[in-house]
Order: sequence, then C-alpha cells, then structure tokens
Amino acid sequence: MNEPSSGPVPPGLRAERFQRLLEWGRNKEALAEAGEWLREEPETPPPYRALALAYINLNDGEKALECTAQALRIDPNDEDAWFLRAVIYYGTKQWKQMEEAAHTGLRLNPYRAHIHYLLANMHNKNGKFDRARQSIEQALSLDPENGLYYALYSYVLANLRLFEASIENEEIALRKDVENSQTFLYLGWAADRRGDAKKAKTMMEQAIRLDPDDEQTRNEYMEALQKNYWFYRVFTLPVFLRRFKRWQLITFWVIASIVLRPLVILLVFLYMFSFMISKAFVHVQVYGWRRAPKRRKK
Repeated sequence: MNEPSSGPVPPGLRAERFQRLLEWGRNKEALAEAGEWLREEPETPPPYRALALAYINLNDGEKALECTAQALRIDPNDEDAWFLRAVIYYGTKQWKQMEEAAHTGLRLNPYRAHIHYLLANMHNKNGKFDRARQSIEQALSLDPENGLYYALYSYVLANLRLFEASIENEEIALRKDVENSQTFLYLGWAADRRGDAKKAKTMMEQAIRLDPDDEQTRNEYMEALQKNYWFYRVFTLPVFLRRFKRWQLITFWVIASIVLRPLVILLVFLYMFSFMISKAFVHVQVYGWRRAPKRRKK
C-alpha cells in the first residue's frame, strides 16, 4: 500500500482551492492558501496576485499593492497585476494612479473589457460623462453580452440626459443580467436621474433582495423609499430642472437667494423638515420602532 504523499500541492490545485475559498467568502482562509502557494513558488507572479486579491477582499489595499509590486518585479508586463493595481486604486479613489495602471494594462492587452468598465465608472463618478460613455461603449464592443455594462451605460446616458436611450439600455440589461445586485444599483440610479422615483425604488428592492448585507445597497434602498414620499419629492430637484446644466442651476440659485431671499429660506426649512420626516417614516417602515442594526464587520 502506498504511503500518502507529503510533497507540495500542485500549483493548479492551489489556484483552484484559492478561487473556491474566495467564492465562499472565506477570505482569511484564501489568504492562508495564497501564502502556502507563495512558499512553494516564491519567484512566480501568480501567488503574489492571489495574495493581492485576498487582501483586496479583506480591504487592505496597502498590502495588496505591495503584492502586485512583487508580481511586477518578477514580470513588469504582467497584465493581471496591472489590472489589480487599477482595481486597488479605484477602491481608494486615487484616480490619477488608477488611470495610469489601467492604461498600462490596456497597452499590454487592449481587449480587456473590464478595464474599460472601470475607467467608465471613474469618469462617471467624476462627472466626465462623455468620457464615461466612450469607455463603457468600448467595454460593450468587447463584451456585448454583459448586462452589468449595459446597466452602467444606462446610468451614464441618464447623466447625459439622454433618457430614451437610457431606458432602452435598461431593458437590454434586464434581459441579460438579473442576478447581480450592482446591475440593479446602476439601473436604480439611472431611473432616479430620469426622475422616475417609482422605478428607482423597484430596482433598489431587487438589489437588496440579491445582497441584503451590503451597507451601500441598504442605504440606497432606504433613500429610494424616502424619495417615494410625495411631500419629500416636492422639495427635491424637479424633473424639468434636471435638463439644465450644473452651472445654470447654480446661477439660478444665486439669483433667487438674492431676489427672493425670504422664500428661499422658507423652502430650505421645508426641505429639511420633509427630509427628516420622510427618513423617520422609512426607518419605521424597514426596522419598525427598533434601532437600525449595526454594520457587520467582515
């Protein structure tokens, strides 16, 4: 009878174990598995990338960056390491470094759709909607079956006030992906941008159904509920005003505050009052008369 082997686990099996642990959400065990992998292959990029990914899931961006730096020390043209660096910088909102890492990754592999998607997200967050549109269209040209990309596209088009096109891409997103909470978040934001509070609430309900433990999803869901109270919507930005550019709205507000100062003060007071009352109603609707649960630590 053969004795069981005590030698190193084959690299392919290490990678498979690591990926499975990540899928199960057992990030600390995945980190330990990546550490074992590194001890067996200290001079190859894959275990460093695995460590970086585990640290990303554990919200330790600094250590994740160190691991990608080690992978790039071994292979400066490791496109996966550059992709991970773009993800890390995106998460920490270091936009200049994120864009540099993303473009380096695209120089090595211009067909990586998800880097274009990250760039679209970055531009959208920073109000550069035309550039966001270019990036997400590039992502869709490379991966036309990705419902998440269509959902972001719908949101970007809504920000550009192209509402009909936004609705068309919302429908495509729903045909292609109904199992990703992020898809419904984008569609909820797009609907809100179009002034459709009812549809935004429906989308956020689907998002929280898919990911009830995510703090951002809970907050967005409660905000969508709040906007469905008519007395709160009266004092939020009316739909017709959304057609104006930001500088035009600021100019209008400054003039109104000078010419109609008492009315502006009254509107601000009524807005604050409606905000607090609607927020209280939403809390009772969701949690009853109990306090909101504390945030869970991962």
